[in-house]
Amino acid sequence: MSEYTRNYKVLTLSLLMTGSYFVLSPEVNGAGFIDDSQLNGNVYYWQRERDRKDIASGKYKTNLAHGTWNGNLDFSSGYAADIIGIDVAAFTAIEMTESGDSSHPNEIAFSSSNKAYSEDWSGDKSGISLYKAALKMKYGPFKLRAGYIQPEGQTLLAPHWSLLPGTYQGAEAEAAFDYADYGALKFSYMWTNRYKSPWHIEMDRFYKNDRRSRVAYLHSLGAKYDFKNGLLLEAAYGEARNYISQYFLKTSYSVDLAGSPLHSSYQFYGSRNKSQQQGANQVYDGMAWLQAVTFGYRVGQVDLRLEATSVKAAGRQGYFLQRMTQTYSSSNGRLDVWWDNRSDFNANGEKAVFLSAMYDLSRWQLPGWAVGASVAYGWNAKPSSVNEAADSWYFSGNKIKESSWSLDGIYTVQQGRAKGTLFKLHFTQYSNHSDIPSYSGGYGNMFQDERDVKFIMMVPFNII
Repeated sequence: MSEYTRNYKVLTLSLLMTGSYFVLSPEVNGAGFIDDSQLNGNVYYWQRERDRKDIASGKYKTNLAHGTWNGNLDFSSGYAADIIGIDVAAFTAIEMTESGDSSHPNEIAFSSSNKAYSEDWSGDKSGISLYKAALKMKYGPFKLRAGYIQPEGQTLLAPHWSLLPGTYQGAEAEAAFDYADYGALKFSYMWTNRYKSPWHIEMDRFYKNDRRSRVAYLHSLGAKYDFKNGLLLEAAYGEARNYISQYFLKTSYSVDLAGSPLHSSYQFYGSRNKSQQQGANQVYDGMAWLQAVTFGYRVGQVDLRLEATSVKAAGRQGYFLQRMTQTYSSSNGRLDVWWDNRSDFNANGEKAVFLSAMYDLSRWQLPGWAVGASVAYGWNAKPSSVNEAADSWYFSGNKIKESSWSLDGIYTVQQGRAKGTLFKLHFTQYSNHSDIPSYSGGYGNMFQDERDVKFIMMVPFNII
């Protein structure tokens, strides 16, 4: 048994013993544990039809075509003696329809491979997953959760999301201090040694990019200071032990402009190899980074967003990743930029801009209805410094442009037993302005032209 596994088990057992005392001891009042408990859930339906251009034939072919039901139950207890409680949650996925030409995994059902590092891209299946099983404690300004958890604090660790979140095995500690008019400070620290995405049923360990060299654990420390005048500062550091270091800085500011708040932010995400990495594990040449500037403003019934990003990710990989382990769905990391326009716009050297508008139709006697449109454009995307696939499309001087536009229609039930039920229809047309086949030519995270249609239904419910 390794030192890190032993330490984790000791921590978990200690917390369980402490919890047993508070829950079972007759001297402790457990009323809060029951009275403040909640049990709720959701039922989801997801239908997706995505076609991708095949360079050889010039025609669009099925890339994803499936319909899937999901459902979850989430129990969160109150705190016995105002100190200790538990969280337990599980979800199910039921495959209804899937085209034989559809790619796998579809990331809504469960992959036929149970673990991330065993992924063979062969199929999807129905099943059940326990995604939360945690002991939680609080005392004054401090909180602690341990077990199967999702990060909630200021660290750089984050789960994947399908319709439900991925899960880490680990522990997270938080502290919050309020200084009244002088602001509020929050700290978080998280440590983890295993992870599963929402489409994998079993936990897997962490490995370097060669998929053989173990990474004992990931951990991250973060902080946020709210000046209570519209200004927030956030910073975090993360590390995959003896492998990757990550850095994060974010400044957010909100100011009233013509009667509406103007939200703005600057964000920096950095990632660097630890020394002495070789071959496939030498992911970046020097510091890789993604920087973003964002603006959000509401004019009447219209929510507007204008955002821009710039990327430097020279090296073998050729694009920036927010996660500390590179293998598909092996872990995930914080990135507060999400455009829902298919591409990640994160190739080395790439600059990108995004504009969206969402119109609330309540003034037209259509409460709960909203329609929107968005457009994204990226340019100067360069290939990786190493031609891993050794294909004829690779040329180190290439610079690709990519663009997309999307339309959205949303309806949320406003009253009655179905209140909160949401229906969403999303369409994206993506264009890769090159004749390089998907994931070729040193562009490991770039694909050919796509048409993508998604329909989502979410029905929330509350039991206690």
